[in-house]
Amino acid sequence: MIKSILVALDDSESSESAKKLSIHLAKSHKAFLAGIGILDEPWIAAPEAIPLGGAAFKVELDAQLLEDAKHRVHKIERDFAKECKDQKLECSIIDASGVPAYEIEHFITEHDILLIGKDANFHFTPTETTTVSVKQILRDNPRPVIVTGPKLPNQESSHILVAYDGTFTSSRALHMALLIGIFHKKTVHIASISSDEDEARDQVNTAAKLCHNYGLKPSLHPIATSQRPSSALLDLMEDLKPSLIVMGAFGHGGISYLFMGSCAKDLLKSTNIPLFIFH
Repeated sequence: MIKSILVALDDSESSESAKKLSIHLAKSHKAFLAGIGILDEPWIAAPEAIPLGGAAFKVELDAQLLEDAKHRVHKIERDFAKECKDQKLECSIIDASGVPAYEIEHFITEHDILLIGKDANFHFTPTETTTVSVKQILRDNPRPVIVTGPKLPNQESSHILVAYDGTFTSSRALHMALLIGIFHKKTVHIASISSDEDEARDQVNTAAKLCHNYGLKPSLHPIATSQRPSSALLDLMEDLKPSLIVMGAFGHGGISYLFMGSCAKDLLKSTNIPLFIFH
């Protein structure tokens, strides 16, 4: 079961969704909640080419930018702490300074799961793409991550979709979701996409056997198609309207890479449904 949740605090739209979902999960699982605010000092005060005699001005400007950013980070932290208090949730604030991905990787070891908005950049500059920090966290982070978009669709739905291709990454993601109780009181659907129908059926049956060990009887969706896996999954998501997608990430080689590498990236770009990703 989830005992402790870490959520990345940023002022992006997707980060607002991550905060809302983290509060919901903390209440549902009776889990402790921690919010991490990060002052990205290396980025704000990064060296750059300056005109001759401009060094003193650069130092003064950097100091002002850092002070302004610090105030904004602290306001985000205070607002989150107040929201948790209003929701009668036990929470703590981690006030960090440094490279965001490294700071999160350090503090996540004390928690069970991380929630982060896909456009979180900790620089107070809006972006519509998955940021470098989030990609690095998905690649290197030792815990499962739920990545949110600017909206939280289908949150009233009881359906969760598992994307499974039989690779180690997809197997670990499913197993971790089972271990920490993500599927509690949910209807689980397992989908596998392959050009070979027998292969797709074998893969979902294997995943179903693991679920049976935990008392779950998932609905199975073996899909034989020549479509890109992400396109087939998006079509299925339109029908099921799940509240969460569970999948591995960054598989290696051949079909496995296409499904769990490119597919994860495609879904990060194409859907606002939260993605539970573990590798």
